[in-house]
Order: sequence, then C-alpha cells, then structure tokens
Amino acid sequence: MKLVGIVAAALALALAGCPNEARNDSIRAANEGNTALGQKRWDEAIAALKRATDRWADNHTAWYSLGLAYASKGDWANAADATSHSVQIVPDQAMYQLMHGRFLYEKAIAAARDDLARRENKKPSEVSPDLSTVNFEKALQHLKEAVKLNGELWRAHYFLGKIYNHTGKTKEAADELTKALKAGPPEPAPWIALAELYRLWDYTDQAIQVAEAGTTAVPGIADQSNLWYEVGMGYDDKRLDDKAIEAFTKALESKRDNHNAKFQRGQAYFRKGDHNSAKRDLTEFSKAAGTSSAFEKQQASRMLIEIAARTAPADEPLEKVTPGKAGKHP
Repeated sequence: MKLVGIVAAALALALAGCPNEARNDSIRAANEGNTALGQKRWDEAIAALKRATDRWADNHTAWYSLGLAYASKGDWANAADATSHSVQIVPDQAMYQLMHGRFLYEKAIAAARDDLARRENKKPSEVSPDLSTVNFEKALQHLKEAVKLNGELWRAHYFLGKIYNHTGKTKEAADELTKALKAGPPEPAPWIALAELYRLWDYTDQAIQVAEAGTTAVPGIADQSNLWYEVGMGYDDKRLDDKAIEAFTKALESKRDNHNAKFQRGQAYFRKGDHNSAKRDLTEFSKAAGTSSAFEKQQASRMLIEIAARTAPADEPLEKVTPGKAGKHP
C-alpha cells in the first residue's frame, strides 16, 4: 500500500526531536502498525495503531493509518471515527479530508443497507437501498474541503461525482467525474461512472469514447474488463452488433467470468442470427451466473427456446427440443 510509506515518513518528520516517552511509544507502535498494514495483516495493524493513539492522542498519522486498516476490513463506521481525529488535529491536510469524506460516504451506505436488511429480514448483501434518500451531507463537506485544499485529488472528485449522481444532481456529477478523469486515474471506476452517465443521457458516442480512453489509462488487464463491457454496451445501444461483439469479447478475454459481457454478447449474436454462438454464450451464462442475475437468466432461457425452435429439424417434435437447465453459481 503506497500510502503506508507516506504515513511512515510523515510520522517520523512530525515527531522528530520529541523526547517524550509516551510519544516515543506511540511512534514505535505506529511503525509496527504501518508495517502490518502494508502486509495486509489488518487485525495486527489495528491493535498496534490503537496502542499508538492510546499512548498519544494527537498522533494524527496513527489515527489516519487506523482508519485505513478499518476500511480494509470494510468497517466503515470505525474507519470514519478514526479519521475524524486526523481531520480535527490537522484540518488542512487534503488527504485526511478526502479519506474521511470517503469513509463517511461508505458508512452512510452501509447504514442504509443494514437498516433495509433488518426491515426486510434479509442479509445486507441481499438488499439494495435507495441511495437517493441517504444523507451524504457530512461526506460532501469533507470531500469539498479536500478538493479546495488540493484540486488534483481525483478520488475526491470521483466520490463527489458519485454522491451527486445518487442524489439526482447529474450535471454536477458529470462535472466532478470529468475533473477526476483529467488526472488519468489508473482505476476503472471513474471512467465507468462517467461512461454510464453519458449513456443515461443518450450521449452514446461520448460514453464509448470515455470507456475506450479508460482502457488505455488502466494498466491491469483484469481491471479493463468492465471498461470493455461499457464500450460494448455503447455499441449495443447503437445496435452496431459486430462492434459490440468485438468489445464484449475483449471484456471476456480480460476476465473470463465477466458474466454480464457473456450475456450481452449472446444477445448480440442472437440478433445477428448466429444461433450457434448465441446458444453457446447464453447456455454458459445461464450455468454460471448467480441469483442476482435472475431476470437476465429468464431472458437467456427465452432466447434459447427461440433458438431451439428455429433450428429444430422439421420432422422432430418441438417439445423434445429444450434448452439446458440453468445451473447454480459454483
């Protein structure tokens, strides 16, 4: 984790020349915590960093690292609590404001999901809360402060864009996401977010351009898969099936279990009348896709039935020609 080295250097600089025993203990514990954090030993990192903040409550870098450790475990409430100390102690540190804003954003969504799951007697992973009703004001406050302190923090612009999009402020969302992309972020999420927003507005050519630009900016092959999927969806919107198939194929070459790309490519083959290719993709999708893809699996089954009807020998009863049963996700 690159941030760990930055934190360690900042800690040494901030505490240089401080003979106080409690501070020295805090430095040692924070160094242990940062080492564990860099090695993804989250629980050890949390324990050491909590010792660091217990020994010296003003150790803002230790609070920040503690927030990162909690976030790595998906514990957004404790992550936000930890970074709240960092921004209180050093409010003009842009990175502190950014991460605190991000953790508040994630905390708000997690709380909304937990609340909905309790009301519906389901697991949090089984529900999707209406994000337009979530209160993101605290997260917005700190993310805005982050870009005020450093306008080049693309993650701050990205999360601002996400919040504006959730709350129906799509123009503001597009502005923030465009600012995020000016930095050429090496992660797919901001590129996908703006491409999807353009598709929502029926600015299909712009969506394709953004997603294709993302494939050149994001270095990881697997990370490029969903970007190629967005390219394919743009061409799918234009009903340029050959180009859509080419893009979905690249998405699957990047990540073989991109089930959405497999389903969409199968649909494109179906429209083209390439029944063999469509049957292959749709059957594989039906066997591999999870329960969250129930609607798409129904569509796949319908197309497979139509393919069977169209390709059945004239002398064979139609009722004997049935698609393969959809399997469960392994």
